Amino acid sequence: MGDKLDNIDQARIHPDQSQTGRLIMAARGGDADALGELLSKYRRYLVFLARSGLHKHLQAKADPSDIAQEVCLAAHGNIGDFRGESPEQFAAWLRRILTNTLAMHIRRYLGTDKRDARLEKNLNQSITNASGFLQSYLAADVTSPSQQFARNEAFLQLATALETLPEEYRQVIVLRHVEGLPFSDVARMMNRTVNSVEKLWVRALGKLKLSVGDS
Repeated sequence: MGDKLDNIDQARIHPDQSQTGRLIMAARGGDADALGELLSKYRRYLVFLARSGLHKHLQAKADPSDIAQEVCLAAHGNIGDFRGESPEQFAAWLRRILTNTLAMHIRRYLGTDKRDARLEKNLNQSITNASGFLQSYLAADVTSPSQQFARNEAFLQLATALETLPEEYRQVIVLRHVEGLPFSDVARMMNRTVNSVEKLWVRALGKLKLSVGDS
């Protein structure tokens, strides 16, 4: 109990700390409600990353939302192992749990319990690329100083906005920006012409900016 109060007091000492930072400190101190609220903030972020990680491996064989829920349950049970303080550190910890969870599902799908270092490396790269996209120039472009949220938490809002987009909008953005594919490859994968994909991409980015602005 004393440790819990100490962590909450530490958060109060730093009034410039973000709401998420305060939740992290409280969760580390044993506050289950704070942890629940914290994981709720990161849920859409996890769904987006899980979708990206599943894209090349299981695709329609697993539900990204179910994977995200498993990660949240694992985080609940292992919060004592987390030693960070910032939203970015918490996100990195969740990504490691997500990578392990996805690897387990893929091994189960392939019918093997043997760990595959190459598979886990590829998974980690997919998740890193998706997370990096959220922190990239596009994240800076779709957020403005006038918006009322902490700058270092913009990636959470962007992930939420992406998950609320129509499927084809989200797909064209992921293929173009997360996987870095040229429009010709995006068109082939979406069974569209290059011209229609380019127009779809412009509409998708416009919708994304509006979604972030409305959040």
